[in-house]
Amino acid sequence: MNFRTELNILPSSLQLNYSDTQMFIGSCFSENIGKKTEALRFNTLINPFGIVFNPFSLSKNLLRAIENRVYTEEELGFHNGLFYSFDHHSSFSHADKKVCLQKINEALFTAHEFLKRSKVLFITFGSAWVYLKDEKAVANCHKIPNQHFEKQLLQLENITSWYNGLLLHLKKINPQMNIVFTVSPVRHLKDGFIENQRSKAILLEAVHRIVEHNKNAFYFPAYELVMDDLRDYRFYGKDLLHLTEVGVEYVWKKFMQAYYSEHTQGIMKEVDNLNLFLNHRAMNEDESALAVKKEKEVVELKNKYPFLRL
Repeated sequence: MNFRTELNILPSSLQLNYSDTQMFIGSCFSENIGKKTEALRFNTLINPFGIVFNPFSLSKNLLRAIENRVYTEEELGFHNGLFYSFDHHSSFSHADKKVCLQKINEALFTAHEFLKRSKVLFITFGSAWVYLKDEKAVANCHKIPNQHFEKQLLQLENITSWYNGLLLHLKKINPQMNIVFTVSPVRHLKDGFIENQRSKAILLEAVHRIVEHNKNAFYFPAYELVMDDLRDYRFYGKDLLHLTEVGVEYVWKKFMQAYYSEHTQGIMKEVDNLNLFLNHRAMNEDESALAVKKEKEVVELKNKYPFLRL
């Protein structure tokens, strides 16, 4: 007797290896998966604008990175002693205007360079709800009181139109790039239960329309893996919204099986074992002797796979 419905995901026609540059952008879910590839020593860039949930701000950020159009001081705001950008996560905010601007533009340049050479761009939509300040959508409200914003639900047709156009711009600077879309399984219950479902429905339909319209676009069913496969609160943290490490690991393994060949997965396993050994602390053995062993393991794996970023 089966007590759950497992979602079996076949290997994608898009197969990645260690020579392929990867970029992850979007919600915190994209950050979780991106960090897995980063830990396994892939050439990875994660959220150069910080965590961004809504598709409009994501498309705006990506277009800016494609154009490599730098930010100016006039585009920064100031609140609670910090300079900030409405296009960026609060992790870019700083008490010094010049430092804030430097962080933003350095990340912009890095994103531009990655977009030019990445084999794949993973985009995760989090919410179709967007907040407007002076009729302009913001990626982050930076703890400014809610009464200064207008909340609005993005329209399906607008999202598909933006991204069909955006993918054409991406193709111009990188004809070899592939785009994998996901919808975050993390629920935005601050918007409300019904409002969250409306939001996810719009995002799911928009993604499928975009993928159907673009040959170099793919869909990874992260949302379905959590909602229809795991389907259990034991895979959620205390807030009952975000996945536990076990939940993330389950989705990651499905993701890995979809986009990485068996040969690459074998190398990933060796890198993972090396990471475990490097994180091992000396208990009853000499620290200097353990350090020598660790260095030897790194050198041996590097000699075996010279392309690894060790």
